Amino acid sequence: MKSILLKLDDNLFAETDERVKAEKTSRSNYIKKAIEQYNQWQKRKALEEQIAKEVTLLKKFDPDKELKQEFETASLQDLQKYLND
Repeated sequence: MKSILLKLDDNLFAETDERVKAEKTSRSNYIKKAIEQYNQWQKRKALEEQIAKEVTLLKKFDPDKELKQEFETASLQDLQKYLND
């Protein structure tokens, strides 16, 4: 396991300490969970952006509007299923 040194401004430190006390956890555990959630959010954001790009490309090259709509709907539903797992 790696260690890091983290500097926070006073307000963020105080807010974090309030949350730590409210959740009855350690600062270290709280920050680890926050980083994990942020990483998941970043992954989701990247997947959503990739799907949006692919849908845009499909719209440019596919003359069949119905097929495009089905693909867009299916892609977003598949993404949601993936992210919920």
